Amino acid sequence: MAIMKKILGIVFLSSIFVWIGHDHAHGFALSCFRICLVQMDSSVKSKAANLAKIDFFAARAASAGAVIICFPELSISGYGTKHPEILAEPIPGDTANRVARMAARYKIVILAGMVESSEDRFYISHIAAFPDKHIEKYRKTHLGRMERAVFSAGQTLPVFHLKDDAGHEMFFGIGICYDMHFPEVAAAYSLKGAHIIFSPHASPLGGMKRITVWNKYMGARAYDNTLYVAACNHICDGGGKGSGMGVWAYRSAALICEYHGVEEKMLFCDLDLSILNIHREKKSKIFYLKDRRSRILEDVIFR
Repeated sequence: MAIMKKILGIVFLSSIFVWIGHDHAHGFALSCFRICLVQMDSSVKSKAANLAKIDFFAARAASAGAVIICFPELSISGYGTKHPEILAEPIPGDTANRVARMAARYKIVILAGMVESSEDRFYISHIAAFPDKHIEKYRKTHLGRMERAVFSAGQTLPVFHLKDDAGHEMFFGIGICYDMHFPEVAAAYSLKGAHIIFSPHASPLGGMKRITVWNKYMGARAYDNTLYVAACNHICDGGGKGSGMGVWAYRSAALICEYHGVEEKMLFCDLDLSILNIHREKKSKIFYLKDRRSRILEDVIFR
């Protein structure tokens, strides 16, 4: 009963935050993809409560026209480095399949994080659940120092694909928290065709401090690789730790959408990929990777 009261309270407050975020979204156009980022408190003590929030936010995001919604790192299981076997599940599995049913119900792509178990190993994974109920996943490739003692690192940088009702296509990658400190990750995604990198976090740094740190490198990842970067963070301890969401543009490296409060919140942003595609296809002056000397860089790194 106490958990249900808490969820109902969150639902009431979040209904206010949804429309605040919607009011600040950029103007929507047919050539745009509306994305939604979510900042939320995920508890390691109640996966059911976390899933209830994900269901609620996904429904509201879909009703506001978003085609994809991204939740923070380990948003399903809660973030923790102790006893991962208690939190872990295979992907696909019962929980991942439940999220896939949400994606089908609301006709929206859902990106959400969970501890994955596979062959006696544990991974910090983020699933991509699509409206046709198929499930993809990304395993965090660059683990934080405390995480390395518990989790295994992923070995691939997959690019995922979605198409909206108008036939417009988006290719996207996922870089979880610490991953984004390594420029090669963003370069690899861009070279593989990604238009956007979603970067879910579980960082204890919050508010404007979080935004200030992100501004040191997220804009550079977007600018150098001609793609968008969209980051969201968890919150915990009633907003005392963690928070922050933002989207950085590829042409200016500017933060074009942001939220640095401590409440559970949705942030919408409309991304026009048509001009980005023109820069990529015509290899314009701002698509710097066309001039990348791959061989000499590899020789220097691996010599």
